[in-house]
Amino acid sequence: MSTGYSLHWGTDNTAQAPTPHDLDAVLDQIAAAGPQIVDVVPDDNDDLGLQIGVGHPARAVLLVFGVEGGYAYEPDLSTWLEPIDYDQGGQATTYVPARTRLTPATARRAVHHYLLTGAPPADLHLDPGE
Repeated sequence: MSTGYSLHWGTDNTAQAPTPHDLDAVLDQIAAAGPQIVDVVPDDNDDLGLQIGVGHPARAVLLVFGVEGGYAYEPDLSTWLEPIDYDQGGQATTYVPARTRLTPATARRAVHHYLLTGAPPADLHLDPGE
């Protein structure tokens, strides 16, 4: 189990989250500013990094890094109607509907599961993309 989490977003924003509850509190604060891509890394295992897109009311992005990584999606969730722009490192980055086929609640649950186990929840699929 991780001893905490490091979060990075925008051009130079960072935060520490010692517990999963703190992680959610920081993600909530970031999301309040609008759609943002946030890097999340467990302090005790930087091989388990991921990016989560927060701040859109209905959709999220989740990219899991590593050999078995890819963009997470809910197979039973239809694609969003249009691309969504997220702030990624201070630049607007457009995510096509296939990359936002995830609800915010599912993305949060997946982040917790992945950071604790090293694997996404079984009900999600990963598309390695390009």
